[in-house]
Amino acid sequence: MDSLPVELLSRIFVNVLPPELDDARYYYLRKDPTSLQASISCVCKRWNQVAKLTARLWTFIKISNKSRSHSTMKRRLQLSGKLPLNVSMRLSSNTDEDGDRKEAEESFYEMHKLLLEQVARWKTLSVQGTVEVPSELRRWIPSELPNVVSLSLSVLVLAGLSESDMDSREPFISAPRLTFCASDSPVSGLGFTSHGPTDVLATVAKMTFPLTYCPLLREYHAIAIGFNGLFQTPRSSIWRRLVGMLSQKCPLLEVLQVTVDSDYILSSANDSSQGDWPVLPSLTTLSFANKLNSPDICCVLTKLNAPRLGRIEFRYHSATHCSIKDIRFPAENDGRVLFSIVCAASVTQLLSRIPNAADLQVELDADSIIDGDPSFREAETWESRRSPAIIARLRGWWESVQQNIPKVSWVVPSSEGEGSWKRLGGADLSLDDAIAYLDHRMGVWLKR
Repeated sequence: MDSLPVELLSRIFVNVLPPELDDARYYYLRKDPTSLQASISCVCKRWNQVAKLTARLWTFIKISNKSRSHSTMKRRLQLSGKLPLNVSMRLSSNTDEDGDRKEAEESFYEMHKLLLEQVARWKTLSVQGTVEVPSELRRWIPSELPNVVSLSLSVLVLAGLSESDMDSREPFISAPRLTFCASDSPVSGLGFTSHGPTDVLATVAKMTFPLTYCPLLREYHAIAIGFNGLFQTPRSSIWRRLVGMLSQKCPLLEVLQVTVDSDYILSSANDSSQGDWPVLPSLTTLSFANKLNSPDICCVLTKLNAPRLGRIEFRYHSATHCSIKDIRFPAENDGRVLFSIVCAASVTQLLSRIPNAADLQVELDADSIIDGDPSFREAETWESRRSPAIIARLRGWWESVQQNIPKVSWVVPSSEGEGSWKRLGGADLSLDDAIAYLDHRMGVWLKR
């Protein structure tokens, strides 16, 4: 209830009122103030009855080791009946006073124990936060997730690498029904001790992909934390190691998204080893996100062995003069390339490095190309940055794309869900028509 907007709560209030109090919806304030209290009481009573009998309202379970009371979560677990659960854990390094920390830990242990007893009901699991040492991950994340279909892990390990905890960084999660997974490489202090860069990369690759058994996995997001430039280029690539594990354990993998928070991990990704990379037999989509501007991203593009690859997505990508070499799709595939939140100049540079660009289906995010990164816009303060000079340059580029990329599709983010797109038109779509559509859509949003 706390997360519901006031507008929705007001609609619930009005529609839950029983017929005998219908007049109170409109006249109670000026006729009889006591009827307001009666209406609220009646609504709360009825809502309480309906909510308690609707088990699906209580299937979202959130626990945190910073919370001092999980009594609400216990009640929610009871009211959820036997339906599948969506579990969210928030882990924080302990900085509280001893008394407060002990109280929070005891409450968290109790709730975690109750959840573990019903692990067979878990449908989705999200774990975020920080832990002191790698072994804490195994303490909170079950090694067997029999019915989980979606797993998201973003946990930073504060301790550096050491001889004593290398085993605790091995993959340990079995999820036979998992279809989606997103995980990062939880490496912080990087106290290398006796380990060299190659050992570090091997360990990070394993922790980036913590699964031992996931035969049904179809989509994987690798969120790689940078190494802060603490060592030079190693002999072997973290990406090759990661791809090797995906090839071995995920024969049905269709979508691979790579998100990099630092250039250093990519500059550490040069692959000097001989031979082809392991095959990803079912991969159809490769996506790069979050300002990948390292020249060594090309190792993933040029060495990835995916015979069914038909789509590459660039999001937040800033191309440099040597950023991407040749991008090639398997000859028999009808390749598609998507550019989203990428400036026009970068699109031109990237397209120039695709030898058969004219034969590809190129999708361009018209929204971000015309008006920039939408994350920096606010409905109340957003103003168009379309000066005559900017529009003139954009128009020339737009017409160049129309002439040189005959199979272009101009798209905008769709309201159907994250990652979905709405097609505005093809090579015949004019810049003026695209701007008119964006202006109309912005006007609709501002009126909401």
